[in-house]
Amino acid sequence: MTSVGIMKGDGIMANKISVGGIIGSVIFFLSFLPYVHIIYSGLTGILFGMQGFAVLFGYGGLLIDALFLTFFGILPLCFIYQLIFGIKFIKKHHKLRTCTIALIITLILAGIVTEPIAVTIHGTDLVTDVAKVQEFNSQKHWPW
Repeated sequence: MTSVGIMKGDGIMANKISVGGIIGSVIFFLSFLPYVHIIYSGLTGILFGMQGFAVLFGYGGLLIDALFLTFFGILPLCFIYQLIFGIKFIKKHHKLRTCTIALIITLILAGIVTEPIAVTIHGTDLVTDVAKVQEFNSQKHWPW
């Protein structure tokens, strides 16, 4: 497999990253996109309820989106890939380890400040469509 050397001063570093390692690194960083989507859902809100009666913001939006992505297997696959890649590849490369730690800390901090930012933007963490709820309650849904 072809290796790409990283230039440092006059020579090439001892730790060479293969083309497969570069592709794996790109996939590794792309595997963090679901976490970015979860934070985005916390900030902008996510429809909640069987009929979409409510929009949850902040931590409620984070939780519902995380459950949704877990149910469809996206988060577990990303997490398993991150663990395997971290164990096999990140241990060997200091710069990649530093970037990964910075990315994880950024995502954690973004998740922590999601609730205050969402409440500040929207004024609440839950918006309910009262008209839809009243319409749903006025209909007869059960035969007994």
